This record gives sequence, C-alpha cells and structure tokens, in this order.
Amino acid sequence: MNMFSGRLYWLIFALFIISPSVASAQMADKKSSPFEALRWNEDSPEVMVQSDWYRPLTIQGVDVERILAFCKSSYGGKARKRFGEDLPVALQAMGHPLPAKVTLKLQRIKDGEVITLADVPSTKSNRKAIWRANQTTQAGDEQPRGRSNPSRISRQEALADLAAFQMQLDDQFAYRHLKDVDLDGELTRFKSSLGEQVEVEDLTIQLHKLMMSFGDGHARVRSRHMPRPTSHPPFLLEETSKGIVAFMPDRSRFLDPERPYLLAIDGHEIDDLIDVVRPIVPAGSTQLVRSRALREVRTLEMIRELLLEEPAKETLTCMLASGPTDTQPVRYLHQMNSKRPIYGDWPNLKSGIIDSDIGYLRIEEMDDRLIPRIRTSMDEFRDTKGLIVDVRGNGGGTRLPLIVLAGYLLGPDEDPWVGSVARYRTSDRFGRDHLDARYMYRADDPRWSSDQRRVITDLAEDFQPEWDHPEGFSDWHYLVLDRTGVDDEYFYDKPVVILSDANCFSATDIFLGALSGRPRVTLMGAPSGGGSARSQRFELPNSGIEISCASMASFRPDGRLYDGRGIEVDIEIDPDPTFFLMNGKDNVLEAAVEHIRSN
Repeated sequence: MNMFSGRLYWLIFALFIISPSVASAQMADKKSSPFEALRWNEDSPEVMVQSDWYRPLTIQGVDVERILAFCKSSYGGKARKRFGEDLPVALQAMGHPLPAKVTLKLQRIKDGEVITLADVPSTKSNRKAIWRANQTTQAGDEQPRGRSNPSRISRQEALADLAAFQMQLDDQFAYRHLKDVDLDGELTRFKSSLGEQVEVEDLTIQLHKLMMSFGDGHARVRSRHMPRPTSHPPFLLEETSKGIVAFMPDRSRFLDPERPYLLAIDGHEIDDLIDVVRPIVPAGSTQLVRSRALREVRTLEMIRELLLEEPAKETLTCMLASGPTDTQPVRYLHQMNSKRPIYGDWPNLKSGIIDSDIGYLRIEEMDDRLIPRIRTSMDEFRDTKGLIVDVRGNGGGTRLPLIVLAGYLLGPDEDPWVGSVARYRTSDRFGRDHLDARYMYRADDPRWSSDQRRVITDLAEDFQPEWDHPEGFSDWHYLVLDRTGVDDEYFYDKPVVILSDANCFSATDIFLGALSGRPRVTLMGAPSGGGSARSQRFELPNSGIEISCASMASFRPDGRLYDGRGIEVDIEIDPDPTFFLMNGKDNVLEAAVEHIRSN
C-alpha cells in the first residue's frame, strides 16, 4: 500500500488507527475541549486559552489546517460544529488521539506572537461552554469579536501597525521578493502621510493596493471598516474573443439582446476601466487581471469614489454594440441595483454520459466531498470512448480530486509523476508538516514508495525554478501522483480532454498543471488564472486589519511559477457569447466532443 492508499482510506472511510502506546495513555474525554471559547473569523477558528484569544496553529503537533480539511471532508456542513464540540473524536478519526493534557501552538491575536503551551487540560466544562455558545448563534455566523475594532487609531498606533505589517511579511510572505516592490519606500511614503488620527478605512485601502502589487493571487486585506458598495450595476460581465458581453444575473438574456457587447461605462472604454481597476486586483497573469477586474466592476460605486474620483450617482450609462465592427453603438441609461449580482457556478452542468458514449465529469469546485461522485462517475465511464473533465469556473479548494482522478490515468507500465514542487517560508509559525495538507513532502520523507522516491530524484537533478530566493525557505517539497490503491480504481486508457478558463485558480491550477502534458490528455479552452499559495493570515494589533498572504512558493515541474502565469491550454478556444446564458451554445464542450471523436 503506497502513501496515498492509507491517507485515502482515512479520509474516505474514516478508519481508526491507534497505536498501543497512545491508547494506553490517559486520553481526553470525547466530550471535552482544550479551548475555553471558540469563534470563527470567516473560515478560520480563533480560540480562547487561559483567558486570551489566539489563532490555533497546531493541536498536539497536528496542523490545524489538516484538522479543518479532515472535518470538512468527513462532516461536510457540520465541520465547524465537529471542530468545536467533538475535537477529540475528529482527531481520533485522523489517527491522532487527543491526550487529557494537550500541547498547543498558538498565535496571539492582539500582537501576533507565536507561543507554545504545554499541558493544557481538555475539559468537559470547556466543551460545554462552546456547545452553549453555539446554541445561541446561528450555524456559520461569525462570533462577536473580543475587541472594539476602532474606525480610527492614533498616528503612533498606525506606525506600530505598519512595523508589524513589515515584520510579518518579512517573516512569512513567500512572494515578498518576487517583484521589484520597494516595501521600505512604500511604507516610508505611508508614514509621511499620516496625520495625528488615522482612519482605518484609509489604511486598509493603502495596504490592499500594496499587497496587490506583489503578484500573489491569494493576497487579501480586509477590515470591518473596508468600504462596501450599497448599489451595483444590474448585470454581469465575461470576456469572449470578440469582446466583453453584458448579461443579466439570472443568465436569461443579454443586457440588450441585439447588442451583447459592452464597449464603455460612463464614457470610460472598458479596457481603460480595467486599467483603472488594476491596482486593486493582484498583479498576476493577464487573464487573471482581466477576469478579476471584470468582476470588480460590480463595485462600480466604490470605483467611482476611490479610483475615478467621480461623484456618486444612482445610474450608469452603457455603450453597447452588436459586434466589434458595429459602427453605430447605442448608449443606454440603467439604474444601479441594491442587490449585488452573483456569478455562481458556471457552466451549470451535471456529470454523466453525453453524445451516447463520452463521459462528462463536471468538477465545479475542488472539494473532498466530491470524491464519491468522482469515483461513481468513473465507474460509469469505464466503457466510454473518451472523457471530458470540465473544471471551468473552478476557483480551487483541495487537491484530493486531482489525486483521485490521477489514479485512473496512470497506465500499468507508467511511472508515478511529480505534479508540483514547492517550498515554504521557515517562519516559527510553520511546522515541518506545513505542506502536509497539500499532500507535499520532502524528498527524504519515509512515506514515499521506492518508485515515488525515484521520480522525485530524477526531477530534482534537473529542476530549475524560474525564480528563487532560497534564504528563509524550507527544503523542496513534492506532490507525486500515483495509483491510489482503492479497489475499484482502473486504468482509463481513452482520450481525456480537460476544459479550462481564466476563472480556474489555486488548486485548479495545480490540477491543470499536474495533468498538462500527460499521455492521452489534452487541455482545451482558455489558460487558467494562475495561483498557488498556502495562504496564511495575520492581524495588525491596533487597527484589526487582517492580511492574507502566500507562505509557499509553488512551481510546475518544469520550474515555471503558477502565480503570474496560469496554465496554458493545448487547444485555445474562446467561448461563444451565448455560452454564458441559460441554454446557450457551449462551443468549447462541442469542440471537446469532436476532438475525442477524431482521436
């Protein structure tokens, strides 16, 4: 059994593996917790220990990211409840029984200091307090914060926050030196502009723009005082080869059925508007910038105020055309809408057999909960003439869908292969298992089989990253794809076409990059966005501003970065404008079917 076999059985079948030495120790009661209180900051837990709030990093040596991923894959919508109320049970299911006294690695919320506390008791009273708090809070709601979140701070407090910001970036930001960003100079400029009182909103905006310039597609800056629009354009935007189309949020029709192409908003040509928005989206690949910028147009109210310095108004003027050669485009006046338009999952298709004998596997998100569906579909597709895997619009998630599908695509005489290479910043925040949740391990990890170790050695001999800044980074880690050893797995030896677009990101970039160039596999559609990060957060002590940044520098096996590039396709096909509408023409899917027929 290789390293994937054991882990897959834990994740899918929740086997309980307890060593005799651990079992004989005094274990935590299954209805206990080492935390006095628990609250959620988006998807990240914050815990109270010894009357202070912390972000948990490891619990008894187990990375909290791994625990959360396991809870999500095993318990679905009850993942938060299980983490808070049934932590000993979850850890036991992972093969890490919790002792009655626990060692915790924590990061203090108020100042970012990382500490380790030993012999923290896991008690029933703690668990009961968390349970009671959950009864008074709707499932999934964020718990009240333990501080005031001021809208304004003093100059000295802002200077302290900027110092903490720089210290944290220097400590944990993998792409700190990727681009020629003069961090010292930018912060000096910020400091010189500070008054005696500093609006947290203004500081948030400035730090957001700065973080976008580093090229980290996962970077984010947020605070409770970030400006939020109250009105929005009444349409969505997407790009085609002939231009940008505007359509209704319910996808029932174009904004103007006779003139689907948007040329300008309020007199600003659409490409000029994208350039205006560029400073507030990550400085990544061309396709990522354009895709993110088009989605940011939904915040037109804020773009007017902060970037265009134009007055607020309740309308917008759109110039629409029937096509790129239309010599008589028409201007339309539209009311702004209080409801934010949502893109949702698109295309909205279901997995199954299409065109009588071709398998169609739709993976709309990289979610461990989809594994049973993927396996059921692959069993159904066993005798098909070809397979289409559609990951268009998939913004990422976990890597298990890739690992599972790759097991079907490896021939009996083919070796495992390296799908991704990375290393992380050697911050005190991160343990040696920092990339375990990404299924990445060092070359000398004992979990590798002899064949897996051999392909790592072969790749490592010639691996040349296009960018490298080895100081302050870990050893190289590798994602290796192999047969998983699950009983119903088989070799799918027919042609495979994978459909991609610019909205593919993060774990979907890894998915595409790992399968690109494999025998029998063709990538079709448009290049992906480009991003791989192992994103981490820290909080500035006075303003409460939260920063998310990459802790991992991630590369394709040929040394190219994911961030700033994305994954190119073998056959580039732009979508038909009607693809974005219900019952529209999916010319990319049609081309995939034809490609399989011709092969």
